[in-house]
Amino acid sequence: MGSRVRRPLLAVLAVLAVALAVTGCVSIPNAGPVLSYPVTEQTGGQNGQNLQFTAQPPGAGWMPQQIVSGFLIATAANQNQVAREYLAPDESSHWNPALATTTYVYKTRPNVLSPVPSPTVPAPGPASAKKSAPPPSATVEVTGTIQAILSTKDGTYAVPSASGPNSSSGPEYFTLVKTGGQWRISAAPSVLLLTQTQFANDYDLRNLYFFDPTYHYLVPDPVYVPLQASASRLTTRLVDYLKSPPADWLAEGATETAFPPAAKVTATLANNLATVTVTGTISKAQRAQMASQLLWTLVGSGQGGSQVTSVDLIVNGKQFYPGSTDNPVETQSQATYRPATGASPAAAGQRVYYLDSAGDVYSNLVGVAGVAGQQTRVAQIGPGYKQVAVSQDGKYLAALRGNGDLYIGLIHGKLEKQQGSGYTTLSWDPTDNLWSSTGANDQIFVFRASAGLSGRQARPIEATVTTGAGPGSGVVSGDEFTALQIAPDGVRVAMILNSDELYFGAIAWGPGPGPGAGPGLGSVRIQLSFFNVSDFTSGFAGVTWYGADNVITLGGPGSTLTEYPVNGGTPTSQMLDQSVQSITASPGQALIAGVAKGEMIEASNLTGAWATIATSAGTPVKGISPTYPG
Repeated sequence: MGSRVRRPLLAVLAVLAVALAVTGCVSIPNAGPVLSYPVTEQTGGQNGQNLQFTAQPPGAGWMPQQIVSGFLIATAANQNQVAREYLAPDESSHWNPALATTTYVYKTRPNVLSPVPSPTVPAPGPASAKKSAPPPSATVEVTGTIQAILSTKDGTYAVPSASGPNSSSGPEYFTLVKTGGQWRISAAPSVLLLTQTQFANDYDLRNLYFFDPTYHYLVPDPVYVPLQASASRLTTRLVDYLKSPPADWLAEGATETAFPPAAKVTATLANNLATVTVTGTISKAQRAQMASQLLWTLVGSGQGGSQVTSVDLIVNGKQFYPGSTDNPVETQSQATYRPATGASPAAAGQRVYYLDSAGDVYSNLVGVAGVAGQQTRVAQIGPGYKQVAVSQDGKYLAALRGNGDLYIGLIHGKLEKQQGSGYTTLSWDPTDNLWSSTGANDQIFVFRASAGLSGRQARPIEATVTTGAGPGSGVVSGDEFTALQIAPDGVRVAMILNSDELYFGAIAWGPGPGPGAGPGLGSVRIQLSFFNVSDFTSGFAGVTWYGADNVITLGGPGSTLTEYPVNGGTPTSQMLDQSVQSITASPGQALIAGVAKGEMIEASNLTGAWATIATSAGTPVKGISPTYPG
């Protein structure tokens, strides 16, 4: 794997064992970024009941190790009153679990080790005064292998290297003293200790929404929020998170927020109405953008059973209504800015493109009944090509030859050979940049379509792939980027590494014109997120976006198609009885798969029945590399 920090799948368990073995949690943070899936199904999010149990107070004569274990169980159950019974009076008076700034999520339950007695220091003075000597004390050490580290303050989430310095928690130490003849905790760590099970039982999945750098689309940033938080507190916390760009993998140039840095923002919730008050220097465009962020985050997030059904945005004392209508903000602004899905605005559907054996490129408006629509030849590029891709605006065509040579051109014009060779994948972003990887050379290149039509080869930009943003990030090396697909918003990317790991990343442009600003390109990097899906047995053969927030992979065993929500959640799979060679998807459109003998099949959805794409006479339509624009 080279120098890349591995980010293994976080398998979330279903039931928390009720035992005095440590389960861990000094407190519950207010929010945190997305984890790996599958995620245990909840029964209604904030509106439902999570799995819980009743913690027991300390028993008479319990030893230090039992006291620490019982304390951790009580805090894991969010039963802080019971937890305080394990604390010495001084510690109980100032213990505030909400002040913890770091959460450790252990792969398995932490180990509560046998106590180490602390040395007894005799009290100074004559023997008659020795009755004031300090009470006996002990130190209990808690260790464990960390799956993830969550910052309570800003929600940032990191997965340490399995062999790195942060793969264990420190360890953490609890100091205990005897009070009234019973052991009690006199000093507890300021960090939070969680198991994977407790995290799954106590947290729910929500989306924050931020803008892409061009402020055209909303980009979902998944977070986990505590099920125990009140709806009012949760609303306030989610609004607070929107005030600044994300601090996770979508940070540093990948996404932006419409909230001005100096603006003052407050939020209240009453009768399912969230009232958000913003004061400061705010433009008309920012008002509409803020309203969209608020609505999609508080109302449209969807996964967590939000108790917010409408939003009032008050800007400098005036209620804001987008546009000139009297419609409430929640009706108008969600249509103003939306997550990008890549779906065609045409009601009749979206065209799919494919190659035939003679080297002609066709477009076809297919349905879901196995009958081909009107087939139109859009280009004659000649034999020897194995893959094509059409830009989202339908203007440009990219084609790969069998030897890995790359060609780009206008869809009805001449294709121009691009610099380099050995390319393996094709994907367009919304601003007519073509992304391609070179497989074994672990390189990803970006081509500006208009720059490659000058009759000479244009130099592409090589993307740097890192394990995150900020000082702790590292450059990925030693991996093969065997497939990649850019999301319709142009910010997120799904990547297959080494044919057996699916990752998600965020595109961040550096100095230079950047996306959509002309023929030139600035520097660019892909910041990998902190979760992945591994299939080391059968591997992945391809990936395609299936909306704003989910992808479909092609992999084993056999020809298995699996839908993965990018924001976590339970995957959905279907094994086909045909040899599937490629898959393409688009929201609201038929799934199209390329199969053996150059035929294509379609289904209305992943769990639907598949039918051969054929003419009205029943003759199968021949085509390879079917693809929707993008």
